Amino acid sequence: MPVRIELRRDAGRIGPTTGPWIRRKQVARVQGLETAEALAEVVTRKGETLGWGLMSPQSSIAARILTYGEAPPADDWLQTRLASALAARTHQGYDRQDTTGYRVVNSEGDGLPGLVVDRYDDDFVLQITTAPMAVRRTAIEAWFRAQGHDRLHVVLPQSAAKHEGFEPGVYRQHDASTLHFREYGIAFETPAPPSQKTGAYFDQRENRRTVARLAAAHGGPLLDVGCHIGGFALHAARAGAQAVGVDSSSLALEHAARNASANGLCGLSWALDDMFGPLLGGQNAAELAGPFGTIVLDPPKVATNKNNVDKAVDAMRRLVGRVAPRLAEGGHLVLCSCSHHLGRDHLDRVMATSAGTWTRVAMLGAGPDHPVMPGHREGEYLRVGVYRR
Repeated sequence: MPVRIELRRDAGRIGPTTGPWIRRKQVARVQGLETAEALAEVVTRKGETLGWGLMSPQSSIAARILTYGEAPPADDWLQTRLASALAARTHQGYDRQDTTGYRVVNSEGDGLPGLVVDRYDDDFVLQITTAPMAVRRTAIEAWFRAQGHDRLHVVLPQSAAKHEGFEPGVYRQHDASTLHFREYGIAFETPAPPSQKTGAYFDQRENRRTVARLAAAHGGPLLDVGCHIGGFALHAARAGAQAVGVDSSSLALEHAARNASANGLCGLSWALDDMFGPLLGGQNAAELAGPFGTIVLDPPKVATNKNNVDKAVDAMRRLVGRVAPRLAEGGHLVLCSCSHHLGRDHLDRVMATSAGTWTRVAMLGAGPDHPVMPGHREGEYLRVGVYRR
């Protein structure tokens, strides 16, 4: 018997504009055996078919829609969508731009909810965050190997595994503690998983070039707070600006320093410090004093749910308050948020209630290799507000 998810009468409007997630609280009953392998038909209380989705039996998200309408997806939907995603990145021409680090699959944005794939030169990192993708792991790996990509790192994060009910872990058949990639001609190395995200932050790639141009135009140095392996700082240095990178991870700063050296970039320094502390810089105190022409604030996710948005805004306001006195007049402050709960209005609120007078000159997001399914507001998580003092 096919699996059917019957929605409650008060489930709300479900369709292409409302996003692909069917939450457990919207479900009246499930007919058939609820398993992660199943392809489920989502129906109204009257039996009208709304679409077909992947089931997560233990999750608060009961299903994620693959297709809307009465017709189910073809049997080869997984392979077809993987091929479409890879072809789209090929057409975007990153290799022709001396870039070998980019996202190949972006979950719902590529019609593959729960699967993220990032390329690092010849290495591909597959991050699986849902039960239905976890049970299809063998088929996913087989498809990539059939394309000639056999240097695979498969990551099943602990947090997602607990929520979705699968076994966490990191799997690879080769020894690779470091990943390498190029980004518009700059060579990077980064720790291989388990590490930050899949190893690097490709969603900020286009923004790093944009901010580097602003920094070079102003002429003052750039302060990169939460620099990880040096992304914003290295791009600024190549554009001709001096830069200081700050991070709380000594390992990340070691990679940042090696990246600067490998590219022959000068005018860079690194400070081990906590962005949510006073930012004294220790032995690098003089380098953190400023004034800076550009300051980038790229904190970790500060709003994990909608209930702590106000606390997150307050935390970011305090962060801005600590660094704003170090910004030169006419300089730019780049405020980043990687939480879909914090939108542009929240970033504007941070700046509007901070000391001084600010104007927003740009609101940036992830690049074209991070597509978002229309209506899926959770998929649009990265906001980068650029403010001028």
